[in-house]
Amino acid sequence: MLCQAHAAVVKTIGQTPICELVDVPSPTTNQIQVQVIAVGIHQIVRSIVNGQHYTKVKTLPMIPGVDGVGTLPNGKKVYFIKMAPPNGTMSQLVNVDKDMMIPLPDNADPIVFAAIMNAGLASWTAITERAQIQSGETVLVLGVTGSSGQMAATSARLLGAKHVIGVGRNQSILDQLVKEGTIDVSISLSDDLAQYQELIAKEAADADIVMDFLWGKPTEIALAGIHSRRKNSEQRLRWIQIGQMAGTTIQLPGGLLRSKNIEMIGSGLGSISLKQMLKSLETMIPMVIQEKLTTSVLEISLTDIEKKWQETTDAKERVVVVM
Repeated sequence: MLCQAHAAVVKTIGQTPICELVDVPSPTTNQIQVQVIAVGIHQIVRSIVNGQHYTKVKTLPMIPGVDGVGTLPNGKKVYFIKMAPPNGTMSQLVNVDKDMMIPLPDNADPIVFAAIMNAGLASWTAITERAQIQSGETVLVLGVTGSSGQMAATSARLLGAKHVIGVGRNQSILDQLVKEGTIDVSISLSDDLAQYQELIAKEAADADIVMDFLWGKPTEIALAGIHSRRKNSEQRLRWIQIGQMAGTTIQLPGGLLRSKNIEMIGSGLGSISLKQMLKSLETMIPMVIQEKLTTSVLEISLTDIEKKWQETTDAKERVVVVM
C-alpha cells in the first residue's frame, strides 16, 4: 500500500534538490518505516548528488541522503543508515532495513545526532575500526581545522592518545585547538612546503597514526618528513586515508614503503561494512550525550531545500534538514 510524504528530489545529476510529494511503498518484512526528524547534508551527500562520488546513481529521479534520525512506530528514537541510491533518506517517511539502525536515548537531540554521526564515521569509526588506536599512542591529524578533523583529534584524545598533532590552514582554529587542549602541537599548512616538511619531521616523525583528510601534496610532504626523521624503521605507522580535500592522488615512492613499517589504510564505504560502522557509532553515543563530542549545526527546513542547498555549500557548520 502506498502513502505519500514530502521529500527532497533530484531529477538530474548536479541539479539542486526540490521539495515534492513522493510515493512511499509499504516496508518489506525486513524493514521498518521510520518517521524522519532530521537528515544531514554531509559532504558525501553533495558528492553523490553532483555525480562526484564513487557511489554512482544509475536511476533518476533520486532522493538524496545517506542517514538520519527519526522515530519508530512505537515512538522510540533511532539513528539509521540507508545507502541505497536513488532511494535516500531526505524524506518524511523512509523504509529502513531493521539491521541498519541503532537506538538513541530518549534525551538524544535528533538535530545534533543527524549532524554528528556521519562525522563520526570519518573520525570515531576510522580511528577505532581502521587505526585501532591504543592508549598512549601519538596521532597526527592532517586537516584538523575542518569539522571532521577536529572531531578526529577529540576522538583520539578521548580514546587515550598521549600526543595529538594537528595540521591545517586556519591559524585561528589551530590556536584555539591548542588552547583547549584538543591538540598539543599545531603545524600551519603554508605555501612554504620546505618549512612544512621540516615541522612534520620535527614534531611527527614518531607518530603511530595519521588521520588524513587532505591527501594530495600535503600528504606527499608529510610522508617525506616523517620518513626523513623516523628513528625506528620497524615502528608501525597506520596511515588512515579518509578524505581528499587537497587532491585525489599522490606520488608515492616504493622505497618509502619498503624502508619503513608504514601501512596505508582506507576508511570509508566499502572498506568498512555498514554493520561495522553502526556497531562503532553505537559506542560513540555516550560521548555525544555527555557533550564530550560536539559540533556546530545549521538547521534548514525541507521546504526550503531548493533555496538553501547552494547557499549552505560552504557553511562552516554541519547542515541539517529538518523534516
